[in-house]
Amino acid sequence: MTIHKLYLELTDRCNLDCSICYRKSWSSPPTDLDMNSLNHLAMEMNNQSTIKEVVIGGIGEPTFAPLFLETVQMLKNYHLTLTTNGTLLHGETLDMIINHVDVITVSIDGLDEHFESIRGVPLEKVLHNLRNLQLYKKQLGKNTPILQLQFVASFDNIDDIFRVIDLASTLNAQSVIISNLLPQCKENAEKILYTRYENPEMKALYNKIRNYSFKKGIQMLLPNYELKTERRCNFIEQDAVFVCASGDVVPCYRLSHPYREYVFGREKQVGRHSFGNVKDHSLYEIWHQKSYVDFRQTIYHNLYPSCIDCDLVEGCDMVRNTEADCYGVNPSCGDCLWTRKFVMCP
Repeated sequence: MTIHKLYLELTDRCNLDCSICYRKSWSSPPTDLDMNSLNHLAMEMNNQSTIKEVVIGGIGEPTFAPLFLETVQMLKNYHLTLTTNGTLLHGETLDMIINHVDVITVSIDGLDEHFESIRGVPLEKVLHNLRNLQLYKKQLGKNTPILQLQFVASFDNIDDIFRVIDLASTLNAQSVIISNLLPQCKENAEKILYTRYENPEMKALYNKIRNYSFKKGIQMLLPNYELKTERRCNFIEQDAVFVCASGDVVPCYRLSHPYREYVFGREKQVGRHSFGNVKDHSLYEIWHQKSYVDFRQTIYHNLYPSCIDCDLVEGCDMVRNTEADCYGVNPSCGDCLWTRKFVMCP
């Protein structure tokens, strides 16, 4: 296996302070990707030519990064997806996106007061930028970037979902991605919509959402609303790698930064797990080292425990963090809500 997809975090800083953000439980100082690391990555990618797709995103806001314009220019020949809060889409940034980005995913987690209570800015600021984006595309006769909206669902905002679908239609978006809330605090842990067992209310709601979006011509990407047996890691199956703003090479979003999460009300400390840093070794050297290869094989073949539905989970010390699990796997993915398709990302 070799690398086919790169997730690139240009910064872990953001111009907003969202109430549901990962950084709410961070203690590490903010970091931006440096030019030397970016140059080395771009050179190596060109020499190896196996990476076809790059997702510019991560935990921070990429358009807020000092090297955003340089990065898009350097990587313009790849299939580029940008994940953004949509507040900074103007001027040179908008020009660069229109000319070189293929897909843009914008977070809209509700309307009016719900959006502002989460993001801290008026929704109209984002909508103004998205209308300009679509108008500019039309003037230039361009079909890209394709617009996607992402909606993080909780008890607080789920009532807005039909109006968000209406909004997606009005904005000529292609799709709406719904992801479940991954709680960072005890208060939010009580707001999740998904359950371990049968969830007839959400099943009925999802059926209504599917039918409504079909009539509106909007593609819906829906997460699970109850626990399923199947576990699949998209990062592993897509031969993807994540490079943090620090230069650390990590396997996925979840293991990219230390933070606190709540898994069905149970507090857990997630740790960053780096297999190396692009300042010290090449990306492909890190990818092919034995520890990383073994980890990918373990996750791909599901050779790790399922902590979420384990009978012993309430009395187990190992589920308090991601250091290791009862199979000896390090880092532990037994509680991962991504592999259960509760949490979704581009």
